[in-house]
Amino acid sequence: MPIQLGGELKVEELRQVPLSSGAERTAYRATREAEARVLLLIDGFSRKTTGPRTLEGRVKLAKLDFLLRYPRHLGTVLASRGIRNEEKDRLDRQDSPLESRMMRYRYGPWDPSYFAVLGSLVGRGLIEVVPAEGATALGYRTTSAGESLAGHFQEDGAFDEVAGRITLLRRHLDLTGESLKNILYDLPEVADATWREELV
Repeated sequence: MPIQLGGELKVEELRQVPLSSGAERTAYRATREAEARVLLLIDGFSRKTTGPRTLEGRVKLAKLDFLLRYPRHLGTVLASRGIRNEEKDRLDRQDSPLESRMMRYRYGPWDPSYFAVLGSLVGRGLIEVVPAEGATALGYRTTSAGESLAGHFQEDGAFDEVAGRITLLRRHLDLTGESLKNILYDLPEVADATWREELV
């Protein structure tokens, strides 16, 4: 019986992903950059004025992370939703080569390193997995230690652009994972990609 790891892939499917020998060593590993980015993203969706909340489920996490990592696509999505052109121009200027690309899987963009990234953040007490508010899925939120570390990252100028994009995501795209998946399928780069193809 295959082990179900969450809303995206089963263990046996992960093993079928065609990787080069170099990629094979790194595709499933958590990098410090990925851990910092995902921590900031979860923290950005963990806060509200009336108390803690969560980022609901892996599907939503993956779709938001795709837009966070690909600012050009974020600009396109925001423009399609009527956000002013200056915002899109600014996001287009932030587009740069990625440390690692996401792949097209069954429900759209996905990164096989999420299991290691989330496991590392949970294991170090920076995020916790809890029942999502108003949903049947599990959600992610920062602990007090994670919130404090995210605050330090936000004070570091190196994360200014990432923090700015997270603010845009929270303001304009705080939707369900299913809704975000459907929005991303309007992007030709996602819709036309074959299964397991790297996204550009």
